[in-house]
Amino acid sequence: MKTGFDELQAKIINQYCVGCGICAGVCPEHCLEMEFTQYGEYKPVLKGDAANSELSVKVCPFMDGIPNEDEIARDRFGGYKGIQHTSETGYYLRCLAGHVTNEQEWLSATSGGIITWLAKRLLAEKKVSAVACVKAVDSATRLFDYCLITDPNDLEACKKSRYYPVEVSRILQEIKRINEKVLFVGLPCFIKGLHLVRRQDPAISKNIAYTIGLFCGHLKTKHYAEYLTRSCGVNENEICTVNFRKKVPGASAGDYSFEVTTKDGTKDIPMRNVWAKSWSHNLFMLDACEYCDDVMSETADVAVGDAWLPEYVSDYRGTSLVVCRHPDILELLGKGVEEGELALEPVSVEAVIKSQSGGLRQRRQGLQYRLSRTLRKGKWCPPKRVLPNRFAGGLLFGVLQRVRIKTKTLSQTAFLEQKAMGEGLDVFIQTLKPWIALANTINRLRHAPSRLKRRLSRASNVITGANEKQ
Repeated sequence: MKTGFDELQAKIINQYCVGCGICAGVCPEHCLEMEFTQYGEYKPVLKGDAANSELSVKVCPFMDGIPNEDEIARDRFGGYKGIQHTSETGYYLRCLAGHVTNEQEWLSATSGGIITWLAKRLLAEKKVSAVACVKAVDSATRLFDYCLITDPNDLEACKKSRYYPVEVSRILQEIKRINEKVLFVGLPCFIKGLHLVRRQDPAISKNIAYTIGLFCGHLKTKHYAEYLTRSCGVNENEICTVNFRKKVPGASAGDYSFEVTTKDGTKDIPMRNVWAKSWSHNLFMLDACEYCDDVMSETADVAVGDAWLPEYVSDYRGTSLVVCRHPDILELLGKGVEEGELALEPVSVEAVIKSQSGGLRQRRQGLQYRLSRTLRKGKWCPPKRVLPNRFAGGLLFGVLQRVRIKTKTLSQTAFLEQKAMGEGLDVFIQTLKPWIALANTINRLRHAPSRLKRRLSRASNVITGANEKQ
C-alpha cells in the first residue's frame, strides 16, 4: 500500500525538499526524523511505520494539491480594511523603511533591528508568551537551531541572519505542547508550511498568534558556512560560531564581513574578498529553492528585509524594509514611532519591489524557464503561480539559468572533493572557475544594451547643456 512517505519520497525528498522539518514535526508516531545529507542539507528519514506518515503530505510547502501562497494569504489578510495586493509583494497594509533608534541595538542587528524589536514588544505586551526563532547552539552537528524564547533578554542571542539550514520538527511539537501564544519567525517556505499545519492541527493553529517572515533569496547548505570559514583561513572543525553579517563602519550596508569564532579568537574576511561571493551564482543553494516563487514571505503577518535602495545603502548600519499585513503589527509599529523607539518612514510598494528586483526576476522569469526545462524532460515539479515559458527573460537569460544550475550543482560536489583533499579551496575554485567566468560574461552581455543606453543619455545631456551655454 502506498503511504504518505512514499509520495514524499517520489515527489519531494530527492529534489524539492527544503528541509524545513514540518513533515517530521507533525508525524503522530514520530516516524520521520530530520538528518543532514552528505551535502549539508536536511532531509526527512523514515524511522518508523510509514503507514503513519499521511499527514506529512498535506503540510509540505512544495507538494501538489495544497493551497498556494495567494490562497493562504487571501484567507488570512483579504478581509482587512485597506488591504492592497501586488503579485510581487503579496498583500500589504503599509510598506515602511527604517530602523530602531537605540544605536547599540541597531549596530548588533543584521539590518535595521525591526524583527527583534517586534518580538520584544509582543512579549512585553503579553500578546505572545514565547517566540520561536533561530539561535546559535552548542552542538557537534550544527551551528544553529530553532528554540522557544520566553525572556525578552534572551532574544539578543537570536539576532542576525543565519544563512544556514535549520528545521522545525522539534519546535513544532513544543508549540503544540505548551498551549501558549507563540510568535513564529521564519523563511517564506517555513511559514507557508506552518499555515498548512494550522489547517490540519487545531492545537497548533490556536497557539500560533503571529508570524514574522524574512525576505528570502534562497537557502544555503551548511557547507556555505564552511566555505566562508575556509576563506578566512580557518578549518571548519574549529568553528565555535559564525557571524554572516558583520557590519563595517564607514562602508556601505552591503559591504559587510563574514566572521568566524574559534576557541582561539575571531577571524573575518570582507565579503568583497570572498571568491564568487555573489548570491546570483547560487553556490550551495538548495535544489528546492529553484522552484519557489515567494520572495517576501507573502503568508507572514509582516515581512522584513534589507532596503537595497540607493537612498539607504550608504549607511553601514543598515535599513529594514517592512511589508506589514496585520493590523496588530501595524499598530505596534506606530506605537514604536510615537514613543521614539523606531525611526520609520512610508515607502511606495514600487520601491519595495525595486529593492528585490534581482530576486523577483530569478523567482518569476527564471522560474518560468526552469519549470519549462523540467517539464520538457518529462519530470514532475511543484505547481507554481507562474506558467512555464522557455523564452521568459530572453535567450541570454535562459542560458544564464542553465549556468546557474550548473554552478549550484558543482558547488555541492566540488566542496566534498575539496574536503577529501584536505585544507584550502584550490580544488573547489579550479572546478567552478570556468562556470563562474561564463556566468559573469553572460551577465555583462545581458546588461550591455542598458549600459550603452545610459552612456548615450549622459552624453546627450552633456551636449544639450553645452549648447544651452552657447
